[in-house]
Amino acid sequence: MDMQAQKPKLTVVELPSFTLVGLIRNIIQKEELDPNTGQIGKAYEEYFEKQINDQIPHRLFPKRTYCMYYEYQNPHDHQEIKYKMVLGEMVSEVTDLPEGLVAVTVPEHLFCRFDCGPGSIPKVVIDAWQSLPNLSPEELGGTRSYDYDFEVYPEDINVNENIKFELFIGLQK
Repeated sequence: MDMQAQKPKLTVVELPSFTLVGLIRNIIQKEELDPNTGQIGKAYEEYFEKQINDQIPHRLFPKRTYCMYYEYQNPHDHQEIKYKMVLGEMVSEVTDLPEGLVAVTVPEHLFCRFDCGPGSIPKVVIDAWQSLPNLSPEELGGTRSYDYDFEVYPEDINVNENIKFELFIGLQK
C-alpha cells in the first residue's frame, strides 16, 4: 500500500478555549497493546452502550464525539508514556454534572489539524497516530507541545462503516 496516498491532510489552526464533559480514563500506553488491559476501547464501548452523550448537559454539538488526551507523562518514551483521556462532548457551560463525568477546559491553543480517513475503526485512528512520529516540526507546522491532543468524530458516525475524523495535535506557540 502506498503510504504517501494515506497521508492525512493537515492545517495549523488556533482554537479558542473550550470545555469537554465526559468519561475520564488514566491510560498507560503499553497496556493499550492488549485488548484485555487497554482502557481506550473499553471507554468507547461504555460511552456508546450506555449512551453517555445523552447524559451530558449543555451540549454544543449533540452527538459530535471528542476524545481528548492530556497530562502526558514520559511523552517521548512510547513504552512508558502515560496520560489522561476524556471521551465526551463540547459544552457551553458546566453545571449539574452526572456522577462519573468530568469537565476539562482547554485554553486557547495552537493545533495541527489532520483530516483523517476514510477508513475502518480502529485501523484509521491507529494509522493516523502512528504517522505522527515520522513528521518533522516543519511538517507539523511547529513543535508538538504534548499538553492537549484530541480527535473529533462526526455526529453521523457509524463505526461499522469507513469513517472520517479530525485529529488535533497540540503545538507550542
